[in-house]
This record gives sequence, structure tokens and C-alpha cells, in this order.
Amino acid sequence: MTRTQAALSRTTALTSAALLVAVAPPGQAQEAFDLDAITVTANAEATAVERSGSTVEVVEEEEIRAAGEVRLSEFLNRLPGVSVSNNGPAGGTSTLRIRGAGGAYIGVFVDGINVSDTASTQMAFNWANMMTSDICRVEVLKGAQSALYGSEAVAGVINITTNRATEPGLSNRYAVEPGSYDTVKLGFNSSYVTDNGSVSASLTHIRTDGFSSADENLGNTEADGFEATRLSFAGEYDVSDTMTIGGAGFYQTSEGEYDTSAGDADNTSDTEEYGLRAFARFETGAVENEVALQYYAIDRRYQEGSASRYLGERYGLSYSGSVQLAPTFDLSFGGDYTREEFKSDAFGTANDGTYKTSGVFVEGAWAPSEALDVVLTLRQDDHSEFGGATTGRVSVAYRPQDDLILRAAVGTGFRAPSLYELYSNFGNPNLDPETSVSYEMGVEKRFGPDAFLRATLFRMEITDLIDFAGSSYNQVPGTSTMQGLELSGGVPLSETLHLSAAYTYTDTEDADGDRLVRVPEHEFNVSLDAELTEELNGSLTLRQVYDTLDNVPWPGSGTLALEDYTLVDLSLGYRLNDSAEAYMRVENVLDEEYQTVYGYGTSDRAVYFGLRGRF
Repeated sequence: MTRTQAALSRTTALTSAALLVAVAPPGQAQEAFDLDAITVTANAEATAVERSGSTVEVVEEEEIRAAGEVRLSEFLNRLPGVSVSNNGPAGGTSTLRIRGAGGAYIGVFVDGINVSDTASTQMAFNWANMMTSDICRVEVLKGAQSALYGSEAVAGVINITTNRATEPGLSNRYAVEPGSYDTVKLGFNSSYVTDNGSVSASLTHIRTDGFSSADENLGNTEADGFEATRLSFAGEYDVSDTMTIGGAGFYQTSEGEYDTSAGDADNTSDTEEYGLRAFARFETGAVENEVALQYYAIDRRYQEGSASRYLGERYGLSYSGSVQLAPTFDLSFGGDYTREEFKSDAFGTANDGTYKTSGVFVEGAWAPSEALDVVLTLRQDDHSEFGGATTGRVSVAYRPQDDLILRAAVGTGFRAPSLYELYSNFGNPNLDPETSVSYEMGVEKRFGPDAFLRATLFRMEITDLIDFAGSSYNQVPGTSTMQGLELSGGVPLSETLHLSAAYTYTDTEDADGDRLVRVPEHEFNVSLDAELTEELNGSLTLRQVYDTLDNVPWPGSGTLALEDYTLVDLSLGYRLNDSAEAYMRVENVLDEEYQTVYGYGTSDRAVYFGLRGRF
């Protein structure tokens, strides 16, 4: 039996389990999809989720708060097609992957601000410092999205929205949470709504003594602490019936301690980052327009034997417009200009680099009937270092019944080498952009308002992948592939008990036929949510991860298999009154010993208590 045959055999067994927990009781009334579920990420214009041909997961604030996760990446890890690997506790490096593709292939936006780190190795966002306290909505869009978002959107886009006003007048929310590892988490959100506009702001803080970044089971006992403070704000104002202005921004500072996989060390990191965005939306006849300016900067300083510093900046200007040309056809169009900069002072050498990208796009959304939506997107980018690149995407959503949707999408993508890959001490100025193509086919069936089953097949091919080998980044000739299956579903077991499950099978190969590292072949998540009494609610979550490889840090040793693991988390909430709730959560209930990155530690059983409310 080949490796692929063995994997498929195991997939069949786990798939059967996922199907069993997802199927709703027979005879339940069939109802239409929830028309209130909207995605602002999948297409150029806001789209009802059931009309999107690309797979998009929409997570609302209530789900995030009920889960109680401190780091957003750990919550997103529950979604099908998403996996996370951590180099130790908060303050280290956390990498999120979509369908096997890492941070270099994922665009990340916070309140419309592109927060991908221009000074990181592959311009990837570090999820270790992104907490959940001020977040009210997340969209995870999967598949190649370069046609709409340009470079770094090869595997998908994650769009994060922070605290927003939800009711007229002034409203405030707070959260206080102490717990294991001498952790304290504080959060305060405030918003104000008038007839002509709204404004909101959030202040969050976390401090923890942490645990050893280098795995304590390998003899490492020195805990690595972390502290971070984040301020975010957003607002908009209706100048007239046809014009709205607004903006958003954030500032975050963090300090942490970390180890390498070699063992305990007195390494420290200090990061400061901030972003700003201003926009104006206005109508000119039948055309709806938006002009936006944005700025993002990050300053990372490390003390690892010697001091090193990395600085990145991004300036952006964009325009988008839309017009309905016919009752069944909407046209969207626009352009953008981005300037990205990188500076470093590491290993006694100063490096820097800058490049500029301009792009234009056009998107047609055609709905020939109530049951069919077809979207075609084309984009042309001009890169100051690599010239022109053309990308496209076609997506189709077909609803033969009100409770059944069929999806299909194909898109091309490109990723320009990052500034670090080109100009750092390990850079290679002779690199060329990677190109890619991705496909997906899916089906979703509803069995009532709270029961559903969704299945998606996916495949992505990346040509001329850039990888670190020897002492620099180099092109890997040939095609690397990532393909697999996503299953998810939910069913109410009773009026007070709801079961949901997600399973992902991911098969990866580089151009030499070897598996990619840190990508689980099988990942299975099950959640049981219960309303135990009118005041008491609870949630039990189980995650199983199988068949993950990682690199061995010493030269010439190849890869090794990380141990499979099972994690169980528990949370309980008790409503004290209409405006306050006490809660408790237990992470890693079984006290499982596991690794997501070879040599790096993970949390033992940890208990946290909290109080949250509003006034």
C-alpha cells in the first residue's frame, strides 16, 4: 500500500465519523439559508454567503467569546482547512496555514489595514501577538485570491474586524481574566452611535509568566514571559446622504522572552507596530465609489547573544467603484498603489530594500437566475522589480434548492519574493515570483436553521516555490501541490445541546515528491455546546491531530514525525445578571504532552477564571 493509499484509507474512516456527527435527524423541516450572513471579503462587493462560489468561513463575536481562547489563531485552528504551529507560548512565532500553505501565502487585514509584516522572512503575519479581546468578526476566505488582493493572497485572505458599535448611544464592555502561569488579561471596549455616525475604541492588555519555549520535557525549565498592550479604534460619519468618511487604526506594543529549539536562553524580543486607514465613500450618479489611504509600520528588536532590529513600512492608496449595469449584472473595478520598505541591522550587517506595486482589477457578478451566481475577476499588477503579472478567478454558486448549494472556483495567483528574501543577509536578488493555480468544488446541505453538512475538495499548485536551503533563499524548480478534503457540520441534539464537527485531510508534496513540514495530514475537531440551565452554559471541545512532519534542526538529518495528539478544552459560563457573566475555562484538560514544532513546548493543563459584562 502506497503512502497516498494508506492516507486515503485512514481518511475514509475519519470522514465517516465526521459525517455521522454532522447529519441531522431525518424528517426535519428544510429551510432556506440564512440571508443575513454576509461576506465582505469573497468578492469586490458585499455578498450573501450562500451566493459566494469561493469557500468563506464567517465567525461572529459570540462564537469567539464563548470559546474563550486568548490567541485568535487558536480559535481559528478549529475551522476546517486551518492549522497552526507555535514556537512556544505567546510572544514566540505562530504560523497559521490555510489548506497547507503558510503565512507567506495568506493576506491578513485588520479593519482594512494590510498587516502582513514587510520585515519578516516571507512577509508573513505573526499570529502569536494577535489576541481575541477586541475582535468582533473574522472572515477566512480560502483559495487563490490574487485577482482581487494581489500578491500574498495565494492561499486565501483573513479579514479581521475589531470592536464595533451595536446599539444606539453609549455602550461599554469589560473583561478581567486571571489564570495559570500568573496570567492576567484585561479588556475594555467602548462605542457610541448617533444618527449620523459611530465611533468605537478598545484597550486590551495581557501579561503572563508563560512556560519554557524550548520543550520542558527536554530538560528546559526557564519560563518565558510575555506582555502586550493594544489600542484600536474605528469610526465613520455621514457627511451627507451620498458621502461617508471614516477611518480605523491601532497601536500595539509587546515584550517577550523566547528560546530556540536548542534549549533555554535569555533571548528577548520587543515589538512596536501601528496602522492607520482613512476612507471616503461617495456616490456619483449610479456609481458607488471608495477612496482609501493606509499606513502600516512595525519595529522588531531582538537580543539573542547580539542585538538585531527589523523595520518594515507599507504605504497604500486605493480606489474602488461599482455600478449595476443591469438587474442581473454588477460591475466592480478599481486600482491600488503600494510602497513597501524593509530595513534590518542583524549579524553586524545593515540591509534595506524597497519595492512598489500598482494594480488594476475588474470584476463582473452575473446572476442569470435566483439560483445561479457567476463571478469573474481579472487583475493586472505591475511590480517595480518583476514587471507585469496577470491573475484571474472564476467562481460559481448554484442553488438547485433553497437548502442546497453547490460551489466551484478556480483562480491563479502570484507571490513576489519578499524584501527579506531578496535583500537580507540570507537574501537572493535573483529570485523570480512564484505562480500558482487553485481549484475547489464544494456542496452544502441544510437540514433546518441549525443543522448543516458541508464538503469541499481543494487543490493548489505552486510553481517555482521559494525555500530556504543552505545559506540563502532559492527557487525550487517544478510544482509543489497541496490538496485534500474539508468536511464540517452541525446538528442540534436537543433544544439545549448542539454538536458540531470539522475534519480536514491535507496531502502535500514539494517538487521532489516529499511532504511539506508542519502540515497535519489529518485534523479533527468536535465541539459540544450546552445550555445547562437558564444561567449556566458550557462548551467541550476536542481536537485530534495526526501525521505531522517537521525538520530536524541539525544538518543532514531530514525530517521526523511529530507525535499525534488529542486536546480537550472545557469552558463554563454563569450569567450573574442581564449585564454580567462569570466564566471558567480549562485548556488541555487531559494534560497532553505534544509539539506542533519540533523542540518547542506547549501548554500543560491550564485554568483561567474571568468576569465580563457591559454597562
